[in-house]
Amino acid sequence: MKPEHPKTEIRPFEETLHDRKMVDNYRWLETAGEERTAWIEQQNELFDSLVLDDPKRTDFTKRFDELFNYDRTGFPVATLSRIFYSKIKCGEKHASLYMRSWPGGEEQLLIDIDKFSEQGNVSLGGYSSTRDGSLLAYGLAKNGSDWQHWYIMDIENGNIIDEIPNLVYTWTSWLPDNSGFIYSRSTDPENLSKNNMRVFFHKLGDDWRNDKMILGDLSETDIPNAMAISRDGHHLIIEVEHGLTLNELYYTDLSADELTAESITGDHLGLYYANIYKGVLYVRTSNEAPNYRVCRVDLDGAVPLLDKWETIVPEGDDALLEMNVIGDRIFIRRSVDVVTHTFIHSLDGTEIGELQYPGVGDGSLPYGEEEVDAVFVSYCSSFQPDETYQYDIKRNELSRFTESCLKINNDDYITEQVFFRSFDGTAVPMFVIRRRDTKLDGSNPVILTGYGGFSYSRLPYFSSPVVFWLEQGGIYAIANIRGGGEYGENWHQGGMLEKKQNVFNDFIAAGEALIGERPVRLAGEDGFSVRRYSSREHLGISGGSNGGLLTGAALVQRPDLWAAVISDVPLLDMLRFHLTQGGKFWMSEYGNPDNPEDFEWLLSYSPYHNVKDGSNFPPTLLKTSLHDDRGTDSLHAFKMAAKLQAASASDNPILLRTVTNVGHGAGRTTQMNVDEQTEIFLFMVKHLM
Repeated sequence: MKPEHPKTEIRPFEETLHDRKMVDNYRWLETAGEERTAWIEQQNELFDSLVLDDPKRTDFTKRFDELFNYDRTGFPVATLSRIFYSKIKCGEKHASLYMRSWPGGEEQLLIDIDKFSEQGNVSLGGYSSTRDGSLLAYGLAKNGSDWQHWYIMDIENGNIIDEIPNLVYTWTSWLPDNSGFIYSRSTDPENLSKNNMRVFFHKLGDDWRNDKMILGDLSETDIPNAMAISRDGHHLIIEVEHGLTLNELYYTDLSADELTAESITGDHLGLYYANIYKGVLYVRTSNEAPNYRVCRVDLDGAVPLLDKWETIVPEGDDALLEMNVIGDRIFIRRSVDVVTHTFIHSLDGTEIGELQYPGVGDGSLPYGEEEVDAVFVSYCSSFQPDETYQYDIKRNELSRFTESCLKINNDDYITEQVFFRSFDGTAVPMFVIRRRDTKLDGSNPVILTGYGGFSYSRLPYFSSPVVFWLEQGGIYAIANIRGGGEYGENWHQGGMLEKKQNVFNDFIAAGEALIGERPVRLAGEDGFSVRRYSSREHLGISGGSNGGLLTGAALVQRPDLWAAVISDVPLLDMLRFHLTQGGKFWMSEYGNPDNPEDFEWLLSYSPYHNVKDGSNFPPTLLKTSLHDDRGTDSLHAFKMAAKLQAASASDNPILLRTVTNVGHGAGRTTQMNVDEQTEIFLFMVKHLM
């Protein structure tokens, strides 16, 4: 029986875009007001009645409480005298900040985050310390917002000695003498609708409004930040992101009387990530190397322009994901068929070894302070929660620093990698996580996820919801589709701008492979064969943010293929994404709807504009937040829910779930995470099992 969806009034809004007449029946849902508030409440009430009124809810909540509510420690930030790290204990809403004198000091609670709000709507943002560990800058965010209020603390007495309001997309780079730091902010930080970011020097104690601008000639879609500063305080490298898919490096001589920034990469297109180590600039770049190369140049007083760089690690067959220089070593993390390896190189680029992690999983590069042996590495796998290890650089040995108290029986499960061919013949990898005793007879409930954008690589990682799903007898699949960075910039660019449809094709092909309609090849084997993990009656998809766009597009393009769909904090109206606060930064990835050529390809796949009346849509859940200021404004989910509910010819529910006190993902308390995952899996179990 078809549920009675809330009635959504049609108010046609007509406009002409690039000589094409467009009608948006639900534009009114973009504007807050009493009518929209009442409509949201009705949608939430329908969701509650169809999902939460389930006898399994109590058991699901109990298990998720066990999987989320345990002691967890973040990655340490090391200084010469102290280490700082976030930590959340069982029963707490959010992570607080702790510190230890190094080495051998006792743990001390530095910032008790729960004291800032009884409701739990304040969370810890970024933080950075001076190298001697005496001063700490940290940010606090409300309701999961990307905007943060930053404070500067004197560690010895706990006093707040300075503060700067309304910072977004920023971090601080301290000068070695502790006199101040380099940071970025808007020129009008009291107007949160603007993002005209600039780079400033803040001297402690001065009014931040009078801070000296170091780099200011930027566009509204640029995001600048201080990337690296030399230990002697003479050299500063500033990164400017041109829309998140291209960036540029600037150099500042901090010893000069007048601080100015000069581009050192100019019009040489690519992505650049810099380290400064012992007077030498090391850069990982995709310029003339889609899989990235590593370059170096001495900081000898002259501006280190790109034409002076020496390539010391040339581009290889495998994508170079990350690099860090520490302990007279260059550590390079590569993706070898989406399995990460960290290789060790000498400072001249020669490969001399490999960092051995505790198992086959996802490990970080070493970070910390080599002078006091405070160097750390994190590691996790599909069934091993994050743990931190202290790393002995000289011996290339790890020793456990923090241990997870959440234990999963690894012997019960397996992660296997398969490859399938997309519609154009491209081989695409996918991880399939399941119980070892699973029968591949097509009867298994499967959740398929992916991302496919911004060069973000989806690697196997520990996830409490995935563990829960496996315990229910489900299978979890991660498709490493184009648009990500698994195979370098060529893989990324093969799924962006006018090639974005490749992303959706890859994902749809992954679904067909899981139900045996497309053959797969197991990693390590030669031939392709059919493996029937699931069927159309048991195959669900889930994705968030850009992944919400992915599942939204897969929904409207192939509604027949899925038994359930979740689109979380999504982009769905691709003709208006650039008008939201953060959306303008994404035009280099998606295109500019104001450009006629870009408009055509965006319109061709925009989920909101490709909903077909009379379609038999599967059960669908759209999730959003009123405080999402990342760019995935709630307008996307609101308008899509209304349009799907009006267009659907099936008896399946089209549900909208709106939360009001979190952002794009941050700001959720432990209980909120428990409740959210309970809701998601009640929906999935109901429609896939």
